[in-house]
Amino acid sequence: MLPPCHTRMSRAGRQTRGAGYLLWLCAGALLSAGVAAQAQSAETAESYVAAHGGEFAPAGRLVIDGRVMACGRVPTVLDPRLDDFGASYPGFVVLNSRLFAGLPTAAKLWIFSHECAHQTVGTDEVKADCAAVRRGRREGWLTTDGLRQVCAFMQPAHGDGSHFTGTQRCALMQQCFASK
Repeated sequence: MLPPCHTRMSRAGRQTRGAGYLLWLCAGALLSAGVAAQAQSAETAESYVAAHGGEFAPAGRLVIDGRVMACGRVPTVLDPRLDDFGASYPGFVVLNSRLFAGLPTAAKLWIFSHECAHQTVGTDEVKADCAAVRRGRREGWLTTDGLRQVCAFMQPAHGDGSHFTGTQRCALMQQCFASK
């Protein structure tokens, strides 16, 4: 099976591998295995659950703190053993339900929306952050206070090859929140 091409935010807000490594890994996998083989062996949410465990939530059926959250036709896997708060794989999102337990609602909804945004914007972290903020504002769950909670969650994050520091990300998210 080919490795997933996804972007993750670790507990400290750091991606475990740089974006260059992920691009190299994904390109190498596609070149060596071929696109047809990749399509046949691509991991699905169901195969992820079979291999790693977790709970499958069909598209449009995920409930986070009483709010139904959807990512188009993309399902979600709740995996308490995921080594991160969330991840976005081609065609599905994974959330760590155990790590979510102590977070404020705004942070949980933002993480889901951030990972969901990767389904459409690709690996660009700034675009995914902004898309999540705009979604929250549009849907009414991200208020000024909620953005403060998200920023408090992001504050300790260190920068890496594809992520700015938590402080920098927060400043960019505040700009997205302020723009109409």
